[in-house]
Amino acid sequence: SERIWGVLVMNFKVTEIGELPLEWDVDTMENALDEIIDYRGKTPAKSEAGIETLSAKSVKNGYIDYSKAYFISEMTYQKFMVRGFPRKGDILLTTEAPLGLVAKLDREKVGIAQRLLTLRGKKDYLLNDYLLYYLMSNEGQHQLTSRQSGTTVTGIKQKEFRKCLISIPPFEEQKAIAHILSTLDDKIEVNNQINKTLENMAQEIFKQWFVDFEFPNEDGESYKSSGGEMVESELGLIPKGWEVVLLEEVAEFQNGYSFKSKELLDEDQGDCFHVFKMGHIKKGGGLNKEGTKSYVPKTDYGNLSRYIVKKGDLLMCMTDMKSNVALLGHTALMDEDNKYILNQRVGLIRTLDKEKMNYPYLFILTNSKGFIENLRSRANSGVQVNLSTKEIKESLLVMPQKEILEKFNCITENIFEEYFNLGKENSFLTSLRDSLLPKLMSGEIRVPLDKEGDAS
Repeated sequence: SERIWGVLVMNFKVTEIGELPLEWDVDTMENALDEIIDYRGKTPAKSEAGIETLSAKSVKNGYIDYSKAYFISEMTYQKFMVRGFPRKGDILLTTEAPLGLVAKLDREKVGIAQRLLTLRGKKDYLLNDYLLYYLMSNEGQHQLTSRQSGTTVTGIKQKEFRKCLISIPPFEEQKAIAHILSTLDDKIEVNNQINKTLENMAQEIFKQWFVDFEFPNEDGESYKSSGGEMVESELGLIPKGWEVVLLEEVAEFQNGYSFKSKELLDEDQGDCFHVFKMGHIKKGGGLNKEGTKSYVPKTDYGNLSRYIVKKGDLLMCMTDMKSNVALLGHTALMDEDNKYILNQRVGLIRTLDKEKMNYPYLFILTNSKGFIENLRSRANSGVQVNLSTKEIKESLLVMPQKEILEKFNCITENIFEEYFNLGKENSFLTSLRDSLLPKLMSGEIRVPLDKEGDAS
């Protein structure tokens, strides 16, 4: 770059991966990496305890799901990891089913099994954090998919991965690029952790009041332990004055719309709805905004207003995943308006009268173990477990007295308002990160560095 009449002019060159700044290089993964550790085809014997071991199932887009890990013994670990030991900070890449998911290893002494590459950049040449974001970028993904092979299951072989190209900015600029993107990701993760804490707080209050029946009575004492009267119901003993109702008496239920594959877009081309699918609901309940990326233009679906998801709506899985993942009955709470439109196999629950029944109570109730077990017991028992609209609408709920429900909602609505605000902030941060990523990786946006080479 140079200054002409006080204006900074960027000079670019044409490379094998498009236009890049003059100071940047292009190299192969083989040349840029110190380590490519590959345990493809090798599966160590499992153990009840020991060293956590990861396979492709554990690597999501940008993070590691340790709940999918398994254990191997210390002896197995030492014998198995003969191709190299991973280090904290290494980058993990899935090689198939699916190809191209990446995450940064955040701890030492972890086993790495099949369908994963462990990558480590050359010192002072390729920063691991920069490598992580490059592999997430469109160009990084293109380098992988253009070299994949296979029919039923597609993937990339190590010898082909070594040929993949990567842009190499000056090392200090790599640090600056990675710092910007990781700062956004760190803030998103902090918000996620706060939201999990807020949700746990609300669930604990729910359990105390509506499972243990220790809500405050008129004298401020815990109802059940202070001798509050209990009566029989279809759902067991409940406090006197409470009742059991059908879900359809307090909330409306809407099936999702069956979009045709040809109607769906892979990217938001402006003024589009994000199609809400089962993958947007976490196992155990909760919203997964990193779910499937499918979109439809808002202008084409103005007549489907009843499928447009609103803030405070509950979204329920109506079937289990084909891979035997038990999601049926779990719900997510939507934290923003007019962004998503409902797809098939997902049901929408919306309270009819917010003064009578509000979303905090319904959300926690529909994610409770008892409610989900009851739903599953009434679902069909075919190869893939499904719920019918009728079964959901006829689900039984305990309806507390109005004043108790009002007190609960008064407390938890404040908790969930903060939950919504953080969710909204994360949507903005995610959008900002996704828009910056390709521009930073191509040099379209440059990070100013001070004289010492640090980001300014």
